[in-house]
Amino acid sequence: MPSIRLLLNQLNSVKGIRFNESQIKKTLDEEFDVAIFPEMFYSGYLTRDNVNLLLLDGKFIDYLQDRIGERMIIFGAPFRDRFLYNAAVSITEDDVKVYRKIHLPNFGPFEELRYFTKGDSPLTINFKGFKIGIEICYDLFFGDSVERGIDLLVNISASPFTSYPFFERVFPARAIENQSYLAYVNTAGLQRNQVFWGGSRVLDPDGKDILRLKNFEEDRGTADIDSEVLEFSRRKRRVLSEALQDAEE
Repeated sequence: MPSIRLLLNQLNSVKGIRFNESQIKKTLDEEFDVAIFPEMFYSGYLTRDNVNLLLLDGKFIDYLQDRIGERMIIFGAPFRDRFLYNAAVSITEDDVKVYRKIHLPNFGPFEELRYFTKGDSPLTINFKGFKIGIEICYDLFFGDSVERGIDLLVNISASPFTSYPFFERVFPARAIENQSYLAYVNTAGLQRNQVFWGGSRVLDPDGKDILRLKNFEEDRGTADIDSEVLEFSRRKRRVLSEALQDAEE
C-alpha cells in the first residue's frame, strides 16, 4: 500500500528572500516525499507595504524543478497574476500549482485584505497515490477550503500565539470530519511585534497526533503517512462516505 514521508519545516523567515530560498534549497538534501514550509515563508509574513517587492522568482522555481526529482515542496509566498494573493506554491519536477488563500483575516493584528485578493477555489493535488488538499492558516476554520475525499490536508500557517487555543481545538475536528491525515506547519519565532507559536504537527484520520514539533522554537521533523491507515479509519467509521453520499443527493 502507498505511503509517503512528510518533512515539516517549522522555521522563521525574517532574514530576507535569499536566505529563505537557501533554507528551501537545503531541504533537497533531506529524505522526504513532501517537504512543507509555513505561510508566506518565501517573503516573511509581516512585510506589509513591501510585499509587492517580494514576489516569487521564476528562476528559483526552475532551480527547484531541476533538482527535486520525484518529490514535492510546498511553501507560502506572495503571488501575482492579475491580482496579488497570499499563496501556497506546490512544486514538482513537472508541474507548479498555486493555491490562493480563500479566507483572509482582517482583525486584531491581521491586515490581509489590505494587501491581498481572496482566492475562490480549493486545490487538490494527486501525488504518489494520495489526494492532497492545500489550504492556508485561517482557512482551517471554514469547511469550503478543501474538497471532500482528500487523503491529506496540508495547512501552512503564520499563526501568532494569541490564536493558539483556537487552532488546538480545531485540528482533530478537521482530521476526523475529512477522515484524512492533517499536516500543519506554522511559523516559529518573532516577526516585528508578533510571536508565532510553532506547534506544527501531523494528525492521523482519528485526530491523534503522530508528530508534534516544539512550541515557540524553530524545529523540523518527519512523519510517514500510510493509505492502509486511511482505509481502516474509513471502514470503522462512515463519516466520509456518508458526507460524499449526501453531497451527491
